[in-house]
Amino acid sequence: MSKPLTQQLFQLIKSMSKSEKRNFRLYATRNSGEKELKFLALFTALDAQTEYDEAALLQKVNGVNKRQLSNLKAHLYQQLLASLRLLYKRVGDLELRELLDFATVLYEKGLFLQSLDQLAKARVLAIQRNRQSILMEVLEFEKMIEARHITRSHAERATELIQWGQETRSRYQADEAWSDLALEMYGLYLRMGHVKNQTEYDYVEQYFLERLPQDSTELSFFGEVYKAQAYVWCHFTLQNWRRCYRYAKRWVQLFLDHPKFQTLELDLFIKGLHNLLSVLYYNMDRTRFYQYFALLEEIVEERKEDFNENGRIYAFIYTELARINMYFLEANFAEGVAAIPHIEQELVKYQDRVDEHRVFTFWYQFACLYFAQGQYREAIKYLQRIVNSPKLTLREDIQVFARLLKLIAHYELGDRDHVDAQIRSVYRFLLKFEHMQDVQKAVMDFLKESVYMNRDELTPHFRKLQTRLETIAQNPYQRRPFLYLDLYTYLRTKIEGLSMEEAVKLRVSEGTY
Repeated sequence: MSKPLTQQLFQLIKSMSKSEKRNFRLYATRNSGEKELKFLALFTALDAQTEYDEAALLQKVNGVNKRQLSNLKAHLYQQLLASLRLLYKRVGDLELRELLDFATVLYEKGLFLQSLDQLAKARVLAIQRNRQSILMEVLEFEKMIEARHITRSHAERATELIQWGQETRSRYQADEAWSDLALEMYGLYLRMGHVKNQTEYDYVEQYFLERLPQDSTELSFFGEVYKAQAYVWCHFTLQNWRRCYRYAKRWVQLFLDHPKFQTLELDLFIKGLHNLLSVLYYNMDRTRFYQYFALLEEIVEERKEDFNENGRIYAFIYTELARINMYFLEANFAEGVAAIPHIEQELVKYQDRVDEHRVFTFWYQFACLYFAQGQYREAIKYLQRIVNSPKLTLREDIQVFARLLKLIAHYELGDRDHVDAQIRSVYRFLLKFEHMQDVQKAVMDFLKESVYMNRDELTPHFRKLQTRLETIAQNPYQRRPFLYLDLYTYLRTKIEGLSMEEAVKLRVSEGTY
């Protein structure tokens, strides 16, 4: 077994719950052949390891050499998947697939009418669950049986199947067109981030309009969700928060209006809530943010037994990211900092199954919380993790602002030599990845000019930077950096001698936040 597959086997075992492992042992011992006993011994040995150790495995599994071990691991992997499939055969689309498998077996045995009975059950279930692709597969199978064999069906059966097939195919193609566009727009956002100028705005808008499907066919439930997703990612990239909110709300409302799909696609529902909460946070819409955050917590708590492992991980991620944003909205930085150790512990537990995009987001949020609390060295610790990442194209936006915030943190600590030495490096990074906007340049110029000044002389320079940023912010394409760095509030703490918490609350009371 290759190293990637060995790692997959190890990860699969470590992801299994106690009940899943108990079920597998019962499944494995249904036969008592020597091979079965060996793969069960391998499972037990791997389950006991905290890190993969092949030498220890060879000692634990008697009568197996290194060459045989590779085949045994491959066999174990297949048996684990078979066991899990049986355990979860009523979950998701597995039940539908099982009915199709039954229909195929019966057809191969020449039991055409029994095969059609299984397909009829699958068709009803596919319609109930809005699974257009599987419904097409079922209808094609039914058409094939009716065309090749005498089934004594009623005279209108062929016409009925043809009509169902045409309607399903048309709806499926329409759904897929929106699904493709949603994925394309998400990929475009990951590549570009938020637009930085009119040229990028025009490019994204034209890119979206050129690929916009024609609304000539009624969409299924999931087609409507894909349509909402496509618009969400388009307007999120364009920083059109009003329209983005409209479609993010539409995404969530679809699930609220059709509760049965909350169970069938719980992950997709809470992802919609996550995106809606992100938009509300960027809008600083506290009232609606609290409303939908309460809904997210309620859904996660009430349906915790319905989540699979993947769902539990993303319920944790979306809930904690929203909670951190709430700490910023409320200027409750002390409570936010206190929550970091628990969140990081959970991230370590799920590290093999949480993508680096999410991890970077958490690290940057942790750094911002520590920075707001004046714990600059702790902030730098998390920012350095981002800066040290070899994947420079991963979350370029966060990579850029991590470097900028790190410079400001060192500036606050009085690390003058470090700031002076790193300014050129950050300049080069911003230019290389084309992220040198006016805001970044203004901050870099300020740091370069003021790094060796006495702190008592800096207030006029802070006011000068504040005025410069206010002028820059009048350009809508230059507002993006303020999504990542609350520079207005930071400067107010310097000019008026306030804490970050005091400055945020003051801006809220003044209606300027």
